[in-house]
Amino acid sequence: MAVVRRWAVPAAVVGALALSCVGRSLWIDGEVHPWTNTVAGLLVLALGFAIGLDRSDLGLESRNLGRGLRAGLAVWAIVAAVLVVVALIPATRDALQDDTTIVSTGAMLRRTLIVIPLGTALLEEAAFRGVLLGLFARGTTIWRAAWISSVLFGLWHIPPTISSADGSGAIGDASRSGGSTALVVVGVVLVMTLAGMVLCWLRIRSESLVAPFVAHWGINATAFLVAWWVSR
Repeated sequence: MAVVRRWAVPAAVVGALALSCVGRSLWIDGEVHPWTNTVAGLLVLALGFAIGLDRSDLGLESRNLGRGLRAGLAVWAIVAAVLVVVALIPATRDALQDDTTIVSTGAMLRRTLIVIPLGTALLEEAAFRGVLLGLFARGTTIWRAAWISSVLFGLWHIPPTISSADGSGAIGDASRSGGSTALVVVGVVLVMTLAGMVLCWLRIRSESLVAPFVAHWGINATAFLVAWWVSR
């Protein structure tokens, strides 16, 4: 019974996140989802405090802010440099082309400055590198907790990947060329699980949720910006 009680709250949080992920993919309009996800991210952090996690558990200690910012910016810079090099080499440039990035300059700025940080990174970091990592770490080792959180992060991407499989973007192209949406979904889950582990490593080493948030925002925004430039 003690084991059941220990994992009941994390299981409930995971269930709530799963429902929100499916609901977002099915019913939330793309124009408003940055704002609904912003509210959801703040509610997730509030829930973390309500169920007994403290600032240290959530990576919100103010004394670690500078360390987290430096760590996040460093990872962002490394990945951004790689993306720019790939974009500048003719032989590899086509790999970055994505029809979904062919948008106006205003839409590009909205995506990189609003949608990605508020509609994606805030909720996902609050949930997976904040509350869930903190909860799981209370029942097991921190690195095992990181793996559990990262696997769930990978699974979190199943509904949006399925929704994108029939589209004109990179996921849709991969699904059509490979002939199997299931294989694309498995690939995305594996890649996102590994990405989640890297972000957990950043969070644990810096002791700050700012580190994975900045890296997440920066990498996603740079990837979109570079693909936008290449695809124009």
